[in-house]
Amino acid sequence: MSGQPAQHRLGNPSMSRPPFAQVIAENYERIYNVIYRLVNNNEEEAADLTQDTFVAAFRAYDRFRCESSAYTWLYRIAVNLTKNRFEKQERTEARHAYSLDAPVQVEEDEVAREVQDWHLAPERVAQNRQLREFLLSEVARLRYEYREVVVLRDLAGLRYREMAEVLGCSVEAIKSRLFRARTVLRERLEEFLGDMP
Repeated sequence: MSGQPAQHRLGNPSMSRPPFAQVIAENYERIYNVIYRLVNNNEEEAADLTQDTFVAAFRAYDRFRCESSAYTWLYRIAVNLTKNRFEKQERTEARHAYSLDAPVQVEEDEVAREVQDWHLAPERVAQNRQLREFLLSEVARLRYEYREVVVLRDLAGLRYREMAEVLGCSVEAIKSRLFRARTVLRERLEEFLGDMP
């Protein structure tokens, strides 16, 4: 490393990096949630990839130039690691999408996971749960390039510019992918709603 103070090695000399422990504390849950959706709600895979993300970020933290927020930088690392994991899995085995909202097989019985909402009538709760399960399963079925933009925009709340930074493409490309992904989801939702009683 050069003899310059750390704050002058950054992209912006007036900015200094916060302690890495602070970066973890401020971003861990958000990074985990994005990865969790990208890996089709697989808790173990999300935990592993989140850990891998922060290990990779720690190793590269001395080169982080603060040209983007730590949050955006971590998302970029997380998305790239997740994409690499999927590509590796596709080469070695067939993938299956599983939902945490789907019933769980316990010995010879199935147990449904339920989240109770006391604010709505029981029939409305059932419809909302069914719709949520359907949408999450359909997001999980999208091609990865579509799923990642839906997760980053609609579930993680990133802005188009942040998504472009994370995914390394133009804002126009992000909007185009998101439009195509939402079109697919809209068509599937129309079919689903047409089949509902």
